[in-house]
Amino acid sequence: MALELDPDWPGLTAENDASGKGDPGLRTPEIKRIAGEIQKIIAALTTPTEIPATQVAYAKGSTPPPLPGPPAGAGSLPDLQRECALSEIQLGEWPVAQSFSMATVTAYAQLIGEPGHGGGLYSSLIERCRETAEGLVETAKSYDGAETANQADATRRYV
Repeated sequence: MALELDPDWPGLTAENDASGKGDPGLRTPEIKRIAGEIQKIIAALTTPTEIPATQVAYAKGSTPPPLPGPPAGAGSLPDLQRECALSEIQLGEWPVAQSFSMATVTAYAQLIGEPGHGGGLYSSLIERCRETAEGLVETAKSYDGAETANQADATRRYV
């Protein structure tokens, strides 16, 4: 059984054959573009946004302006680590609040992870994306290097 290339798969091409059944090849510019897009997404996921205003000053007797909503891009890992780390201090010290606090601390550790320690699913997702982008760039570099070496070998003449 032979592997068939999906003609719509970005970064791959079948060389020497328009039907898609030739030897597989890489389109390194497309692979680098995809890696760049992943890196932009990682930047959005790891860049903290400004802390939103929780109070607004206004003149006495006037209608207070509405508080601004969350900033664009809110939901990055640093935002979640800053805003979602609740404990019994925020939730209260009565028995139900303490039980709820244990549940939120466990959920926080599992889903988000502590700053600098990772461990949460969100932190792990970002790290896997970063490794994927780096792997794509390295693949493109290696393929370009091999292509250059093959072209240099083809021009050599042995006497």
